[in-house]
Amino acid sequence: MLKSLKDTQKLARDLAVEITTKGNPSVIALYGELGSGKTTFVQFLAKALKIKEKILSPTFVIIKNFACGDGRCLVHIDAYRLKSAKDLLALGLQDILRNKENIVVIEWPEKVEKYLPKDTIRVFLEVSGKNERKVIIKSNIKN
Repeated sequence: MLKSLKDTQKLARDLAVEITTKGNPSVIALYGELGSGKTTFVQFLAKALKIKEKILSPTFVIIKNFACGDGRCLVHIDAYRLKSAKDLLALGLQDILRNKENIVVIEWPEKVEKYLPKDTIRVFLEVSGKNERKVIIKSNIKN
């Protein structure tokens, strides 16, 4: 349960550590209704990855790239406006996912689910109160 923005920030920071550890998955799929905190999560993740730029949802541009502090690239994808997976495939989704230098975060991943790697970290956010979110994380990361 995320009871505050601090909780969301801690979760994002913890996941940043996991995905920057060699051999761990670097694709995060964010599920949740409008207003559930997906973009806020990405903002905190970007901060944990030492990205200085302001992070806004790329709803209209679909894909936005940000240089991370470690030389990798955060690729923020918002699939909300896509009619089908073909739209994102035409923009190079498969190459983006294959590039090991990329940390990929996809909001509204339902339309491209079948193209996501098996080891994708899936984060489900659900509004449970004014400032509270229920969170479920599904991952194959071994601790």
